[in-house]
Amino acid sequence: MAVAETGVVHYPSRKVRTWFRGLSLVTALSVFALVVLGGVVRVTGSGLGCPDWPLCYGSVLPPLDAEAIIEYTHRVVASALVGPLVLATCGLAWIVFRSERWLTIPATAALLLLVAQAILGGVTVVNELPGEIVLAHLALGEALLGCMVLISIVAYLGPPSLPAAGWAGSFPWLSLVAAGAVYVTLMSGSYVTNTGATGACLDWPLCQGDVIPEHRLQMIHMAHRLVSGIVGLFLAFVLYTGIRQRNRPESIRLVSKGIAALFLAQVLIGAVIVWLKFPADFRALHLGMATAVWGAVVVLAALSFTAPRLPALEPADA
Repeated sequence: MAVAETGVVHYPSRKVRTWFRGLSLVTALSVFALVVLGGVVRVTGSGLGCPDWPLCYGSVLPPLDAEAIIEYTHRVVASALVGPLVLATCGLAWIVFRSERWLTIPATAALLLLVAQAILGGVTVVNELPGEIVLAHLALGEALLGCMVLISIVAYLGPPSLPAAGWAGSFPWLSLVAAGAVYVTLMSGSYVTNTGATGACLDWPLCQGDVIPEHRLQMIHMAHRLVSGIVGLFLAFVLYTGIRQRNRPESIRLVSKGIAALFLAQVLIGAVIVWLKFPADFRALHLGMATAVWGAVVVLAALSFTAPRLPALEPADA
C-alpha cells in the first residue's frame, strides 16, 4: 500500500501501517458493539426511551429511567465512539493510502453509511419507530460493519485478487454468496420483529404443530425459519468446503470452523427463545450472535480472496 507523488512511489512507515491496522480493527469491533447495542434497544422496547433527538427529554443527560438510559447509551456510543473512529479511518485512508482503492473506497462507503444511519436514527425517533425505517437502520448498520471488516482485512493482508478459474477457485465466490445470504437472513429476522411476528409461533421447529401455518404473522415467522434453514444448508456446504480442502490456508479453515460453531449456537439460541417464551435478553443475544455470524462470513470471504496474495503488499526492507 503506497502513496504516489510526482511519479515517485512512497511507502508509509511501518509505524503508520501498524497504527492504521489497529485503528481499523478497533473501529470494526466498535461498530459490532454498536449494532449489538442497537439490538438491545430494540428488544427492550427502548427505542422511544428518549422521545426527542438528539437530546433526551430536552437535556444532555437522560433521566434515571432504564429505557432512556439504554437508548441514550446507544446514541452516545454512536456519536462519541463509532463516529470519530469511522471518520479517522476514512481520513487516514485518504491521507496515507489514497492510491489503494481497496481501502479508500470502502472507507468512504463506511463514512457515508454512518451519516445515513445517523439521519435514519433521528428520523426513526421523530416518526415514532416506523418499521421500514427501523429495518433500514439495521441494514445500514450491518453494511457498515461489513465495510469495516473488509478494511481491516485489507489493512493486515493487502488487497484481494481474483481467484483461479475452475472449481479450485470457486470457494471465494461461494463464500461471497454466503455472506450475501447471511445478510438477507438478518434482514428477514428484522422483518419478523418489525411486523410483530416474533411471538406468533409458540413452538419450534413447527408453528403450532404446522409446517405451513394459516395466519399471516405465523407465516412471516415461519418464512424466516425457512430462509434460515436454506441459508444454513448452503453455509454448511461452503464451510465444509473450506474446512475439508487441505490446500486452503489454515486461517480459512479456522474461520470456517468458527463460523460453524457460531451458526449452530445461533440456531440453538433461536429455539431456546421460543421455548422460553421470547425473553428480551435471549432475543438480544440472538441478534448479537447473528451479527457475529455475518461479520465472520465477511471475514471468510475477504480472506478467501486475499489469501493467494499473502504475504501482504509491503516493501521488503520496511
